[in-house]
Amino acid sequence: MLAVSFVVLACAPAIAQTGQWSQPTKTEQWSQPPQLQPQAQTRPQAQSPAPTPPAPGKPGQSQPSLGSRPATTQQVDPLAMDNPEVVQPQGKVPAGMVGRWNLWVPGGIWYSTDGSRIYRNYTQGAAMNSLTIRANGTYSWGGTTGRLTEIRPWFAQPGERYFAVQLDADLKYMARHDAGKGKIDLFFWGVGGHAATGTR
Repeated sequence: MLAVSFVVLACAPAIAQTGQWSQPTKTEQWSQPPQLQPQAQTRPQAQSPAPTPPAPGKPGQSQPSLGSRPATTQQVDPLAMDNPEVVQPQGKVPAGMVGRWNLWVPGGIWYSTDGSRIYRNYTQGAAMNSLTIRANGTYSWGGTTGRLTEIRPWFAQPGERYFAVQLDADLKYMARHDAGKGKIDLFFWGVGGHAATGTR
C-alpha cells in the first residue's frame, strides 16, 4: 500500500505539468489525443498484466492496432500510375464537357503553432488559363492545342470517364466531367490528387 501511495505521489507533479502544456483547449484538440496513463495508475487493476487499451477515437470509429494497415491500402505499380491504360476504342467526348471552362486552383489550409496555440492558415487559390473543349475532342488550353485521349487511371471509379489533357510540354493532367455538379475536375498526372476545378 505504501508503494502504491509513493507511485501516485511521484506522478502527481508530472500530471500537473502535463496539464500546463495541454492549455489551451484548441492545442489539445489538434495536437494529440488525451493520455490514458495517469488514470490507469490510480486504478487497482492497473497492476495486472492486462494489454494496454487502444487510443481513444471518435464514437463509432474503429482504431487500427499498432503496426496494422488500413483495409483500403493497396499497392499501385508506379509504371501504371505514369502510363494509364488508353481506352480502346476511343468514344465521343461527353456532350457536357464541350465548351469553355474557367479553371481554378483551390486554396489550401495548413496549420502552425507557436508552442501554446495552433493557428489555421489559408493560402488563396489562383485562376488557370481557360480550357476550351470541342465536340470533335480537340481542345485549346493557354497556348496549347491537342486532342483529348480517354484513359483509365489507377484510381478510376466505376462509370466515370477520364481524359488526358496537356497544358504544355511538361504539365499533363487527367480530366473528368462531373455531370451532376456541372463542372470538370483536373487531377495531377500519375498520383491522382485534385489539381483544379473547371466551371462555366
